[in-house]
Amino acid sequence: MTSLSGKDTIMKGSQWLRGLLISVFCLPAWSAPPLKPELLSEQVQADKEGWWKTGFLVGTVSSKGWEVGFIWESGELEVLAGKGTLNGTNYPAKTYEVSVQPEFYYLWDKLRVSRKPLVIRYQYPFWSNPFATNSGYRVIDVQPVESSFSKTPSFTQYPNGIDLNPTIKNSGTYTQRQTFGLVLHVARWLLNHKCTVYLHLGGTARSLKSRPTYKPSLEYNVDKREYEHRTVLTYETYEVEVPNVVKLYTDSEAICRYAEDSAISQSEVYVEYYGVKAQADTATFSILNSIHVAPPFDEEEN
Repeated sequence: MTSLSGKDTIMKGSQWLRGLLISVFCLPAWSAPPLKPELLSEQVQADKEGWWKTGFLVGTVSSKGWEVGFIWESGELEVLAGKGTLNGTNYPAKTYEVSVQPEFYYLWDKLRVSRKPLVIRYQYPFWSNPFATNSGYRVIDVQPVESSFSKTPSFTQYPNGIDLNPTIKNSGTYTQRQTFGLVLHVARWLLNHKCTVYLHLGGTARSLKSRPTYKPSLEYNVDKREYEHRTVLTYETYEVEVPNVVKLYTDSEAICRYAEDSAISQSEVYVEYYGVKAQADTATFSILNSIHVAPPFDEEEN
């Protein structure tokens, strides 16, 4: 029977630690959904290992420029998510800042020449290097929008939409609501396997923001026993008009995927969700339990 030397023990320990880290952070990747029935209760799937968040943005590129810093370079651009007026509903664009890393420069070429709406797939890393980019949204794929929802896998699986009856704890706190809008952005979260659907309800809403403000102040100095003029940092609250976009959450892979396909095909949707009774709108935590594309879902582009 042989004994391990100190060097072998250290190597074994490092291998064990590396294996533990891999098992913790590496999760199965998901790709294009299979065209077969699935359980609606299936948990939202993560995209790739090592990323905090992944998702889709759908919009047009408004400005762009390749920036080269002292130790980094990246393509920085703005995406206007929204499409103006659709079927009489006005959808003011919501702006997202995204970036292209040097290893994806071939995608930068696609973005540079495009004038049409695009589907932009991104990843958000666990540890974001502030010297690598000005934005946390890192583009990894670009594709044109789908011409019709009827061409998506979600329509093949759920032609009549999805309607779940979730078990809601503290049902006295929540109430069921219905609304209609356009999905601009869908994000998948790695750790808790949740999906966030950013739904544009049309028009704008008023939002409160704050900004730092330095104001003069007369304060008494105990040591000097006299009053002194100082500059004090305060925060000023003000209102702004923003696109009326709300967040809806789901832990259902089917609903998350359906929302992605509706965004990719730029199709308006009807949704039902459970929201907090005391809240007048969907600004707080809301559980998405039903979604279906508004007809005509099979309208083709000429």
